[in-house]
Amino acid sequence: MTFPIIPQNLSISAMRSSGYRDTAHALAELIDNSVQSGVEMGKNTEVELICIDETAPGGRRRLSRLAVFDNAAGMDPELLRKALQFGNGTRLDPKHQKGIGKFGMGLPNSSISQCKRVDVWSWQKGIAHHVYLDVGSIQRGQMTEVPNPVVSAIPAEWLSLIAGEVGAQGTLVVWSELDRVSWKQSNTLLRHTEFIAGRVYRHFINNKSVRIRFAAYELKASQYISLFESYVRPNDPLYLMTGTNAPAPFDQKPAFDPFGEPLVISVGHNNEEHLVTIRASICKPEARKEGGTKPIGQHAQKNQGISVVRSGRELEMNHSFLNSYDSRERWWGIEVEFEPGLDDVFGVSNNKQAATAFLRLSFEEDAAAEGLTAREYRDTLELDRDPRLPMYQISREIEKLLTQMRGHVAKMREGDRLQSQRERPENKAEKAATDSVTRRRDRVGDTGRSDKAEESPEADRTRDLTNDIIHDGVDDKTAHTIAVDYVSKKIKFRFKHADISGQMFFDVSTAGGLILVTLNTRHPVHARLFEVLKTDDHHDLQYAKNLLSLIAAWARMEDEAPSDKMRLAVEELRLSWGRMAMDFFEVED
Repeated sequence: MTFPIIPQNLSISAMRSSGYRDTAHALAELIDNSVQSGVEMGKNTEVELICIDETAPGGRRRLSRLAVFDNAAGMDPELLRKALQFGNGTRLDPKHQKGIGKFGMGLPNSSISQCKRVDVWSWQKGIAHHVYLDVGSIQRGQMTEVPNPVVSAIPAEWLSLIAGEVGAQGTLVVWSELDRVSWKQSNTLLRHTEFIAGRVYRHFINNKSVRIRFAAYELKASQYISLFESYVRPNDPLYLMTGTNAPAPFDQKPAFDPFGEPLVISVGHNNEEHLVTIRASICKPEARKEGGTKPIGQHAQKNQGISVVRSGRELEMNHSFLNSYDSRERWWGIEVEFEPGLDDVFGVSNNKQAATAFLRLSFEEDAAAEGLTAREYRDTLELDRDPRLPMYQISREIEKLLTQMRGHVAKMREGDRLQSQRERPENKAEKAATDSVTRRRDRVGDTGRSDKAEESPEADRTRDLTNDIIHDGVDDKTAHTIAVDYVSKKIKFRFKHADISGQMFFDVSTAGGLILVTLNTRHPVHARLFEVLKTDDHHDLQYAKNLLSLIAAWARMEDEAPSDKMRLAVEELRLSWGRMAMDFFEVED
């Protein structure tokens, strides 16, 4: 009896569960090979993903086979055999790791994660060779090594479905016995894969070095009936490209603007300097005005996060920097691009689906957790040559960008809200709170700090309030009109929404004799309790009015505090309440 370290029949079963998120990401491995091969040749590459459905028992249509074709370099018999070996390939040497390939796992690993049989035809100078892997044969011990490729004609079935020219060189990979695909019908699979592939390969598609065709057919009575056909358009999470798959009119014009110039960071690793480029974008006012429920808002939500790009190919959409409770996170975009020489720093996984070491880091927090000063912690990281050291710098730069962009987005929306001609739900709460304070003043007198400012001339009050509204991102003329309306109608309260640093879920201030209540859009309470202000539902609006009235009562309590000491104590209590609420609402999330 032999005792191999890795029993072949068991290891193949384990390797089938290799961690691909879904079939779309597994197919990306095959497309990677096609793209890389074309790039190395310096030619424009045609890639086609073709699916065939057949009628399954029970009469339902089911995906039975799929193929990926390319017209790139093709492979000679020796390389073709290596391509189906796990962990083998042409790019294992770091000197050759300049493109998107690296680990020599893509073709066999992705294939067996989705199917039990993979066949590969590859040809050069018009001569095609064929080789295959069969999971069942491997499990039974009948297949112990990759077979020798044999000369074989490309199957006529696939030749009839390929739209492009089958030239003197190329490759065809066919999956059959599909038992682990995420979607059971071809058109569903292709629609999901189109969104992912458009984003993963957007730079290659945008610069015209790669064109990707998706097609689905149903095989019925020996006839192929077309179900779906599309050429993949770029899916740009920064929304700066044109000709994309974003909803009209933003498919033909950018929905976002660049936010500053790209930031290039030089990172030293393994005695070499490598570049990391951070690009950022922010929504245009017309896209933001559409709102999150409209097509562009829903599309942007699917692309929410930070796009991590390696050699022009997206690895993942990272969510560690997101405020998950804030729906406005969709209105900015950040792309971080790095070279393969930094794979260890970014923690690139062997299936190129993630950069596991790229995440939000805080140098100060981690130093404190280790019980070290910032200087001591840095010395320790440098001594250990810890790859996290450059990631702290990258994380810090991203946090700076996000602070600026979130502030811009918040002001943009607040300006739109205030300039809207329809009555805001907040208006009713402001009027009701004003009536309540008027009745209270009739009983107890003018005890509020803001009451004294009402004695100033209306022009002065209007000027002070105008300045506050301009600070919210509204133009001078509109801000003045809004301020005149508040002062002339003797409204005592104004509710607004803004991004506030700190943990309070609302802030209280005064201007022009008004009590200003700022609802903190950064706090998780805002997404849970104040999002209803955007709806037209009568019951939601009544709930919102009652909630705002409760907040207004607190604000008036602060305004009436008899001394500065008491006012500071109440403000501290409000901050503590915000901290407590953040704990409760984050747990609920």
